[in-house]
Parts: sequence; C-alpha cells; structure tokens
Amino acid sequence: MAIVFDGYSRVYPASYYEDPSLTEFFHRIGLSLGEFAFNSTKYPHDYAFTLRMLRSWRLVDVGGAVLLAVLFTALRYVISVCFSLPVANWLQIQPASKLKWPESIWKFIAYSGLWLYSLYVVLLSGRYDFFHNPVDILRGIIFDENYLEKPLPSDIYWMYALQLGFYLHSVYATLFMDAWRKDSIMMLFHHGLTIFLLEFSLLMKYYKTGALVLFLHDLSDIILEFTKINVYLKDRGKKFFLLNEWLANIGFVIFAFSWAWFRLYWFPLKVLYPSHWSVYLYHQGRDPKMFVFFNSMLFALQILHIYWFYFIVLLLVRVATGTQREIEDTREYEEAERHRRLNGHQESPSGDDASQDGAATSIRHRTNKD
Repeated sequence: MAIVFDGYSRVYPASYYEDPSLTEFFHRIGLSLGEFAFNSTKYPHDYAFTLRMLRSWRLVDVGGAVLLAVLFTALRYVISVCFSLPVANWLQIQPASKLKWPESIWKFIAYSGLWLYSLYVVLLSGRYDFFHNPVDILRGIIFDENYLEKPLPSDIYWMYALQLGFYLHSVYATLFMDAWRKDSIMMLFHHGLTIFLLEFSLLMKYYKTGALVLFLHDLSDIILEFTKINVYLKDRGKKFFLLNEWLANIGFVIFAFSWAWFRLYWFPLKVLYPSHWSVYLYHQGRDPKMFVFFNSMLFALQILHIYWFYFIVLLLVRVATGTQREIEDTREYEEAERHRRLNGHQESPSGDDASQDGAATSIRHRTNKD
C-alpha cells in the first residue's frame, strides 16, 4: 500500500492500518518511540516553533473559557437552590444523602449535555471519520509556517470551549462545592491535567485526538451519577424503594462495563495507539512537533484511569467477601469505619454515595429491612 501526500510517499503492509493485536500494540508504540523520542539528532526540538505556539494563545479564547466557567458555576447554584434542594425536601431524602444530592444532580445534567454534544460532533454529524479510522489521525498534517494559524472547525471549537469552561468550574467546585473525599487531591490533578491537555491540543491543532478523549470520557460519568442518584432515592420518607435499589444495581453494572470498555479498551486503542502509530506512518522524515510531550500526558491520563479502576475492583471485592454490605464511597470507607467504631455503631449508614469519576457504586447486599 502506497501512501502519497504532498509529494511524500511511503509503502507499508495493509495490516499496518488495521487494529493491532496486544503484541502489536506494544511493539508499534515501541517502534514509534524509538524513532521519535530517542532520536534527538534526527528530530531536534524546535524551540522557535514552541515559542510560536505559546504566542498563538488568544485572549478571547482564554477569556471565553473563564466566562463559561463562571456561567457553569452560576448555573449549578441556580439548579441546586431552585431544583435539587426543593426536590430533595419534597422526596424526604435522608440527611446524609441530601448533602450530596445536588452535586450528583448537577453532574448528571452537565455530563449528559457535554457528552451528547461530543456524540453529535464525533459520530452523528457525519463530518469526521477519526473514530472509525483513528490511525489516520495525523495524516496530511504539515507543520509549515502557517500551521498554527489554521482555524479549527467551529463545532470542534465549541466542543473545546464548553469542556474547558466546565473543567475550570470543576476545579473551583472540587475545592469549594463538592464533598471532600480521600482522592480529592487526585481529582484536582485530573482536572488540571485535562485542562492542560485540552489547551495544548487546541494550540497544536491536535483536535481530533482531543475530541476522541472527550467523547470516550463523559459517558461513564453520566452513568455514575445516575447510579448515585438512585442510591440516594432508595431510602426516603422512612421507606425503602426497591425500584431505585434495582436501578442503582443495574447502573453499577453498566458503569463498571463502560469504564472498562471506554477507558481501558477504547482509550488505548482509539487514542494512545494512533497517537503514536499515526506519527510513525505519516511523519518519518518529518518533524512531528511536540509528539512525545503530548503523548506523555495521554499516558498520565491512562494511569489515572487504572488508578480509579482500582476503586471499582476494591468495591466489588468488599461486596463479594461480605466486608461491605451497604453502598459506600470506597475512598471514604476507612474514615467511615473509624467513625462508626468510635460511636459504637455496627451497621453501615445508608446513603453513603458511590465514588466520583471512577470509584464505583457496588451492588448492595441487603438484609431484611422494612
């Protein structure tokens, strides 16, 4: 197969453009890193290009993201005061759950809107094929003098702007609005890394990779918040609602599956692999600007995926072994256990929530309860 673009031709077997086996996945990433990451004499760092990239920041883009963050924060306050808290009072949700109810309602609404827009842009609009053909994600890119000035497609631009505004809001919310958890520092690191990834890929015009990252992330958060909402709804008004129990259980199963599929399978296959292999296929003999730095951040994001999947597995093990009988946030489990021991309680309090962004909700093993 011959690939020809802009007078540059290279021949590879057809299998190079197909999904890799597990062995090929690591081998080809190694080939790419060997070619570009450890070959500074062939691909020296272009400091002039980096300086031009930094200078390409536009005040209107930064100001727009900050303004959107303020609007997201204000919208959250309005939804909490005018909707979430009145509904919680009307439903007589348990006090412990009532404190966390507005957070889950807001995140369910926000993540749903952001993901549906990502779904439209990446798949439904029909304008792009990089989800189905991610290995071609860097095909045709030429880092010429005008590269940094090339405009983004408007739908991609607004996808980025909304996500940047939301994650700037999320930094503020984690510090001042959300329940503080054992991994809240890690959440702040996650938000900061996401903001940096978004801004960097925006400046470098790596927007196809960025769009895939956004599309593959938000669905799991929607399912998680749906699960937590049903956790809060199952014990209300001094009654137990079996329907919400089942919805929470089903939500957990779907959440765990979506996390494994989207973040532990599709993210490496659709993002990590093509972000390396596409460079190898289409940029040998050229200078793939900032390639290693960008992919290092993507690997850091994958490490966070694995870190939070640990909480999912931990919760499953605790339920399977009978260590934990109630739905709880695994990041708060040790603290809650210490609190119960100090107060002489034997049963877990109902209403502790499932974790945010990766600490899963478990299937509750329920004993007889009215």
